[in-house]
Amino acid sequence: MVVYRAGPAWKSGPPEEQADWDAHADFVDDLVARGAFVMGGPFSDHSGSLVLLEGMTAAEALDVVAEDPFVHNGVFEIDSVRDWTVYVDELSREEKSG
Repeated sequence: MVVYRAGPAWKSGPPEEQADWDAHADFVDDLVARGAFVMGGPFSDHSGSLVLLEGMTAAEALDVVAEDPFVHNGVFEIDSVRDWTVYVDELSREEKSG
C-alpha cells in the first residue's frame, strides 16, 4: 500500500491537470499490464493519493513507485509504503450460482 501526499509541484485540481499527467498515466498503465497495480486514485480533497500494489514487498514497491514521473517532477511525494495483509476481499469474490 502506497500513500502519496501532494508535492511542491502539485497545482490545485485533480491529478489529470498536473504536469506530466500522460507520463504518469503511462507508468500506471504499465503496472496494470504487469499485474502489479490493483487499484488507486486521489483523495477527494486532492491532498494525495492511495495505491494498492500486489506481488511485491513494501521495499520493492518503494523502488517501483520511486520511478513514477509524478514523483520525479514533485507532483507526488511518497508519504508511506507499507506491507498490507488482506483478510477480506469482496472485490474479487466470485459470484456464487444458486
